[in-house]
Amino acid sequence: MTQTQPLFLYQLPPALGLPFSESPPCAKVEIYLRLTHTPYEARIGDTRTSPNAMAPFVRWPDGRLQAESSEIIAHLEANSGLLSPTRSPLDQDLDPERLSRARALATLIEEVAYDACLHDRFVSPEGWRLQRPITRELVAHFIPAPLAAPAAEVIRLQQIRRAARGPMRHPSSGYRLACDAIDQVEALLGNDAYLTGERPSTADCSIWAHLIHTAATPNDSPTRRTLRRSRPLLDWLLRLASDAGWTVDPGILNGER
Repeated sequence: MTQTQPLFLYQLPPALGLPFSESPPCAKVEIYLRLTHTPYEARIGDTRTSPNAMAPFVRWPDGRLQAESSEIIAHLEANSGLLSPTRSPLDQDLDPERLSRARALATLIEEVAYDACLHDRFVSPEGWRLQRPITRELVAHFIPAPLAAPAAEVIRLQQIRRAARGPMRHPSSGYRLACDAIDQVEALLGNDAYLTGERPSTADCSIWAHLIHTAATPNDSPTRRTLRRSRPLLDWLLRLASDAGWTVDPGILNGER
């Protein structure tokens, strides 16, 4: 039986002047829900109640909790009538070869561009100077205000340890991988409106969420410079945001603000 009540999306709050979550995985799920007109209610998520101790996670109408952005989207794609009888899978009837390329590129972006973004925010001294108040404000939602500052430092240490295990453990090579992946996204987009042609796919959702945060990162980095040089990618980022009903200040992405 089709369930018409919304799901609850638990995510981190907006920041950086953007109208959606500061977390790329959270933004990935929310733009998918918006593009597919899936009914949902967004709430700030306490990761202590998440199945994997991370955001995003959702509560389905039957009460089940599920985490992992890709698994949430895959479940909705496979059960297109679960929450709305008029909703179709986003990837339905797209060119299989191009969709396969876009999905492979999304997997790459989720590894190398995401790692570079976290490095820019938490490992870089200048990035952390700008990120610190955002992280303090976030944790203050869940713990007493006097504990927010030390808790933010703990989160930074966790991200530094994480970076030591990923592509950015060697920043020069990690940035090269991320910049090359961004160039591949531009090549796949070509002159089309979306990565898979005339309409967006789940891969668009994933890559968009990571690259719009790369563009909006307030401190300078090789990945931000690479992305901001690409007019087609900046236009694509703004187009998808508009499709989802968000108004994004172009100056946040191109550095004019």
